[in-house]
Amino acid sequence: MVPPKTTPCTGIKSLPQPEFPELPKENEQSLLCGYYEDKGVKPVVGENPQPSPTTPLFQSQALSGSLLQRLNSIQLITFSHDERSNDAGEDRSWFELSIYRESDKTLNELRWMSHENRFKASQHQYHEGRIFTRHSEILKFLRGGDSIQVHASADTEKLTLHYKEGVLRFGVGCGDNDQSAEDPEHLKRLEADDAPSTFEILESTEPFEVEARIRDSKTKAVVVVSEWKSLKDIGKYESLAREAKHREKNVLLVFDAEALSESTKSYRSLSWGQTVENIWNYALEEPCKAIAKATPENEYFHFLVKIGFEGAIYKGFQAEATKAHLIYEPTSAKGSFIRSYSDTDMERFGIEGNDTQSRRDLLRAYLGDTWMDGLKYSLDRESADSIKTLGITQIRDALMIGIRWSRRMALPRDEGVQTHLDPIHHLKRESDSEPVLVSVELDLIAQGKDTQQMSFKKPLVLDSLPCTPQKAAHDTLTRGFESVLPYMPGARFGKLVTADRGEVDGFRKIANTVQEWYSSDGNPEPLYIAVFGQPGSGKSFGVKEVINSILKADSKSAKVDEFNLSQFGKIQDLYDAFGAIQDSDKGSQEVPVVFFDEFDTTFEGKELGWLAHFLGIINQGKYQDGGESKPVKRGIYVFIGGTHTTYDDFFKPVLGGTQASEAAIEASAFKKHLESSSFYKGSVPTVKIMDVDISTKSNHSDLITAFNNIKNEIKAESLPLVIFKNFDSYYEEETLGWLKYFLAPMQDGVFYDKGTKKELGRAIFVFEQGTHHFNGFPAKNLDYRDFPGAKLPDFVSRLRGCVGNKIELRSLDNVLTWYLEQNQPNKPLSIGSFRACETKLSERLIPLDTFRSKLKGYVNILGPSSLGGGDEKYFVIRRAMLLRSMLQRNFGFGEGQFIDMDPGVLNALLFTPRVLHGARSLESILSMSRIQEGVRIKKSDICTEDQRMLHVKGEAFQSLLDSSEVDPGTQATPENKRHYAWIERKSGRAYKPGTVVLAPPAAGSRAA
Repeated sequence: MVPPKTTPCTGIKSLPQPEFPELPKENEQSLLCGYYEDKGVKPVVGENPQPSPTTPLFQSQALSGSLLQRLNSIQLITFSHDERSNDAGEDRSWFELSIYRESDKTLNELRWMSHENRFKASQHQYHEGRIFTRHSEILKFLRGGDSIQVHASADTEKLTLHYKEGVLRFGVGCGDNDQSAEDPEHLKRLEADDAPSTFEILESTEPFEVEARIRDSKTKAVVVVSEWKSLKDIGKYESLAREAKHREKNVLLVFDAEALSESTKSYRSLSWGQTVENIWNYALEEPCKAIAKATPENEYFHFLVKIGFEGAIYKGFQAEATKAHLIYEPTSAKGSFIRSYSDTDMERFGIEGNDTQSRRDLLRAYLGDTWMDGLKYSLDRESADSIKTLGITQIRDALMIGIRWSRRMALPRDEGVQTHLDPIHHLKRESDSEPVLVSVELDLIAQGKDTQQMSFKKPLVLDSLPCTPQKAAHDTLTRGFESVLPYMPGARFGKLVTADRGEVDGFRKIANTVQEWYSSDGNPEPLYIAVFGQPGSGKSFGVKEVINSILKADSKSAKVDEFNLSQFGKIQDLYDAFGAIQDSDKGSQEVPVVFFDEFDTTFEGKELGWLAHFLGIINQGKYQDGGESKPVKRGIYVFIGGTHTTYDDFFKPVLGGTQASEAAIEASAFKKHLESSSFYKGSVPTVKIMDVDISTKSNHSDLITAFNNIKNEIKAESLPLVIFKNFDSYYEEETLGWLKYFLAPMQDGVFYDKGTKKELGRAIFVFEQGTHHFNGFPAKNLDYRDFPGAKLPDFVSRLRGCVGNKIELRSLDNVLTWYLEQNQPNKPLSIGSFRACETKLSERLIPLDTFRSKLKGYVNILGPSSLGGGDEKYFVIRRAMLLRSMLQRNFGFGEGQFIDMDPGVLNALLFTPRVLHGARSLESILSMSRIQEGVRIKKSDICTEDQRMLHVKGEAFQSLLDSSEVDPGTQATPENKRHYAWIERKSGRAYKPGTVVLAPPAAGSRAA
C-alpha cells in the first residue's frame, strides 16, 4: 500500500447537498437524533503515524460518550476518481477509515476500508462507502473522545487520486428507531454521470428471446437469470454468444447450480474442490469449449454459476480469459447457509411450508432475488468505460455484494423481521456475520492455440491461500485458526478443524448422512459408518465432533459407548456389548453413538475374524442375549480400523485383489513396448498409464468418474494405457457384475453419464484378472450359465487380444499394428490379461462386499506426519491445526492468543516429517515439556531426547530444534502481503496499512 498522489480539484461545480445537519462539537452531542454530517478538518501534523503508507484527508469532531451509546452507523461519501485503473484491475485506489485516540498508536494504526473509486472512471463521481454499524469492529472499538480519520490509499504510487470532497455521515438512534438516509438528492448525487443504462434482468427467458432483446437498439446490457436445467444444447449458446459479440452488448448468463445436472447435487456440502470440479466437468466444460471455439476473443459473453449463497464461478470469453474464477467463502460449503436455518428461524421470516425442505426452498428463492439485486446494484454503478471491458474485476465486486446482501437480508436468528429501515438501505448495512470471500483463478484450461479444458492442476487450498503452506502453518500455530482458516477451503465441526480435501469430503459426507438419518424419525435402521487412519491420528475424536455438532444444531446430544474389540476374547463379549448399549439407553432422549475400535483385528486366529459376526447382527438387525434374539437399537455405529489405515487398504485385499500365483502384466513394460515407432506411421504419442482398481469401486458412478478421467487424458492428446485391475470383482452381491458396464465403451467407444452419451476416443484397455472366475481361460471354456446376468459372452466377444500365463507382449503386435498404424477405429482397443489366481480369499468377497454396502459413510484420517510425495507441502498445515488445538485444549491458551516460542521449537514441532504415533506422539511431546500459558516456549522447555525417543526418532527433530532462524518459507513475501490485505480490505475487517506492499504482477497475470 502506498499513498496516492492527491490532486485538488478546482472549477468543478458541487452537486446539491442533502438536508442533514452538521455534527456539533463533542460537548453538544447529548441530545442528537437522526443523521448528521461532518466534513472534518485536515489532521494536524503528527496525529497520523509517520511515515504513513496512506494520505490523511480529514478528521471528524471528537465523539462524545453519550453519542456513542446511540451511534448506529458511520458512512463515508466521496466525490473523486483515479487515473483509470488498468483492465486487469490491479491498480486501484480506495478510501479507508481509522480511529484517532490520543496516545494509542496501536489502535490508530488500524484501518477499515470504506470503498474503492469506481473502476475505470474518468470523471468525478460521488461514491457511497460501506455502512459501518454497531456490528462492525470500528464502532465496537470507539470510546468517548475518539475521532474518525479518513485516508486515501492505492496499490501503486504511480496512481493519482483526484479528490474534491468527502463527508462522514453519522446515524444516531432515536429511541428504537433508525431513519433512512436515502433522500432523493443523495440518490441523485450517486448516479454516475457516464454510467450506461441500467442492466436489464431477464428471467426464465429462452436463448432466442435474449437474442431478440439485444437486437433492440435501446438495450445496452442484460443479465439473464436462467432457469435452464442444462447447458447441453450448446448450439443455442453459440448463437447467443455470436449475437452479443456482433451487437457489442454484454450478456451475462446466470445459472443456479441447484438447477443444473443432478450430478452437481451429488456432491453437495462436500469440499469446495470436489464441488467445483464436478460443476466444471458435468456442466461447464463442453459449452465453454464450444463457445470459445465458435466466437473467439468474445468480450461480451459471460457465464456465471451461483453456488448457493456461499460462492459462484465466473467464466468470461475475452482473449485473456484462459481461466475460470471462483469467488467463495472457504469456511462454508455449498448450501450450508440455508441449512443453518431451522423451522423456528424461518417462522420469524414469515415463511410457511409443509415441511423443512419446502420452507428452505422458499427461503432460497427469497434470498436469491436479493442476491440478484446486489449483483445488479453493483453493475449499475460501473462507468461506461468499465462496462465496455466487463470482466472478472467488475463481476467479482458485484458477486461479493450479491452474496453479502443475501446474508444481510437473512436477519439474525434471534431477532424478528421488523425493521424501520428501507430495504435497500438495510442491505447496505454491515451485519455481524459478514463472510470473508476469496477470489481464486481455477487452473482448468491449458493455454495454447488448441485450448483444451484440463483437470485441476493442484489442490484448491494452495490457490486460495494468500501465502505458502509453511507460512499458513506458522500463523495457525502461533496466532490461531482465524489467522488462516477464513482464507482456505476447510471444515470446522466443534473442536475439529481440517483443511485436507479428503478429510473434508469424508467428514461432510458423514455430517450429511447423520443429518438425513436423524431427520428421518420413521427409519428404525441403525446407521453404520467407518473410520480409518494411522494409530493416534484422532479417528474417534474427529467423528465425535462431527456427530455432536449435527445433533447440537437440533438441541440434541449423544450417548456415547466405546468398545475396543482387541480386548474381547469370545463372541459373547460382543453380544454383551450390544446388551450394554440397550440397557444404557433405556429412558434416555440422547442419541446412541457406539464406537467399535479395532473392529478389523484378528479373532479366533482368523484375519478380520470379527467381521462375520458383525455381518450376522447387521443383516438380521438382531443379536443374541442368553438364547433370546433382541433387536439392535436405532443409533449410530462407528467402526474404527486398527490394522488398516485407509478404506481402500481395508477392502482391496479381499475384493478381487487376491494374491495371484502368477504375475500380472507389467504396465511400464507394456508402455515401453507401445512407444516403439514400428507401430506408427506418424509421430509416436505419449502413452499415459492409468491404474483403475475395480475392487475399490463402490458403485457405477465411481466407474463413470474413471471414464471421465480417461476422456480428459485423451483430450490432452495422450494415449491412455488403462489397466482395469480386478475387473472380475463382485458388484454388490453379483458375480462378474461389473462386466456389463464395460460393454458400450468397448464396442462403441461411448459411456453414459447421468443419461448423457459421452464419447471416449482412442485408448488401450487391459482387463487384468483378479479372482478365480477366469482361471484356465481362454484355454478352458467358461460355462456362461454359471454367471447368469453377467453378460460374459458379450464381454469376451469384444476382446481383441489376450495374454495368458506367460506374458509375451510380442504376441499382441499384430493387433497393435492394426490399431495404432491405421489410427482407427475411434474407440478403445480391449485386451484381456488372464492368469491363475488363488481362490481362498474369494470366499470372503461376498460378506465383505455386503459389509461395504451397509456402510453409509467413511473417512480416512491422514494424521500429522508426511505421507511423502506432494503431501510434503500440506502435512504442515494438518500438523499446525493439531498442535494449536492441543495447546488451547490442554494448556489454556485462548482462541486467537499469540503463542510465542523460540524459532527452533517452532521448526521442530512443525517441520519434523514424521512422528511415530500420530497425534498421540505430538500430545506426549507437549505434555512432557514445560509449557505455561502466556510464557515463551524456549528450546530448554522441550522434553529431552531420551524422553521423546518413544515418539520421534532420528536426527531431524533435534537438528530443527537447534536451529536459530525460522524456516524461510514461513516469512510473508510482498505478494503474500498484498493478497492478504486485499482480502482483509474487502471483508470489512481491520488491517494495518503497513502490511500491504506493492508486488509487480507476473507476466500475463490478472488480479486474483
